[in-house]
Amino acid sequence: MSLTIKPVSPAIGAEIEGLDLREPLDAAGRGAILDAFHEYILLLFRGQDLTEDQQTTFATTFGELGKRTVGARFVKAPKDAYASPVMMVTNRSDEGPTGGTASFGDGDMWFHHDTCFYPVPNIVTMLYGIEVTSQGGLTRVSNMYRAYDNIPGALRDRLEGRTVLQVYDYNRYRIDPGVDLEGARSHSQPIFVTHPVTGKKALYVNRTMTACIEGMDKAESDAILDELFDIAEDDRIVHDHRWRVGDLLMWDNRCSTHARTDFPGEESRVLRRCTVAGKEPVHA
Repeated sequence: MSLTIKPVSPAIGAEIEGLDLREPLDAAGRGAILDAFHEYILLLFRGQDLTEDQQTTFATTFGELGKRTVGARFVKAPKDAYASPVMMVTNRSDEGPTGGTASFGDGDMWFHHDTCFYPVPNIVTMLYGIEVTSQGGLTRVSNMYRAYDNIPGALRDRLEGRTVLQVYDYNRYRIDPGVDLEGARSHSQPIFVTHPVTGKKALYVNRTMTACIEGMDKAESDAILDELFDIAEDDRIVHDHRWRVGDLLMWDNRCSTHARTDFPGEESRVLRRCTVAGKEPVHA
């Protein structure tokens, strides 16, 4: 096995060449991929031809498959109400590889950390390109190590040790004070986290799911979050991935956020998704 690792942008990410993900990894190959993952945060493998089982087998290189609960966003599912660990991220709702279900539909999506609203978020998200659009539909990934470094020192010191409320609701920009979140998929998380492997500090807020800085009044919290979101979405720390069929793209949710750009709604976009389970985030 001869792997080539090429950075895909100055901000974040690397492409790994010379690997057929259908084949078992030896110890050296696994170690090289893990090292690259922790260094670059985002990894790309092009030209793959993967079944669902082959994709999930590769995912277990990084740990146990993440679980996926079923139910409405603002209703917590019973503890045993789990769906398949694999889902289709698609705008299609007909028969075929989507299983008759469209998830996340058309249009753009703001930056977010996957499952940050759970006590123990998933650490890895992995997408495999089955059908892609002729334009748009880019996956944007931001380097949250650099976001942390780019926060003005005085603000960073002020926020040290604080927590934010993360809420699973793609339709709400900011939770108003007094909103009843009983039964909501929501959880308090550190505003800054320390990566357990690299030891680096990362910003852990995102425009989609971070509702407020806990212990602050709404006006102050909103103003600071707007500043943090702008820092986290600075184009200089973001890589835009343009999809091809057969791409496998994966990223570390502990130190990155991701978003999606708009695309033609009349075209099919089908990506197969699985995740890797993690551990409780650690305060920076």
